[in-house]
Amino acid sequence: VAVELVEGVEVAVSAIDNTFRPETIEVAAGTEVVWTNDGRNDHNVLPVEGDDWGVEVDGFAPGDEYRPRFTVPGTYPYYYSPHGTTTKGMVGTVVVTG
Repeated sequence: VAVELVEGVEVAVSAIDNTFRPETIEVAAGTEVVWTNDGRNDHNVLPVEGDDWGVEVDGFAPGDEYRPRFTVPGTYPYYYSPHGTTTKGMVGTVVVTG
């Protein structure tokens, strides 16, 4: 089933030097999520499972944005690898509703 993209709606997540704010967000399928690196250091946003989304350190310097769309309902945990593991430290979750 095709998901209609949600246009004109963005949900923001700020990557600060030791945390994502907010850590957990809930969005409708098709909504654009915007991570902004508001810290002083390069960051990454890595999915705990899979590799079909995420951004590496070399693509997410201070001031950069990363803008994926999540089109499949589910729970998508993510983390920043230098300041944590997949379950502790700088972690977050995107919950996509159908």
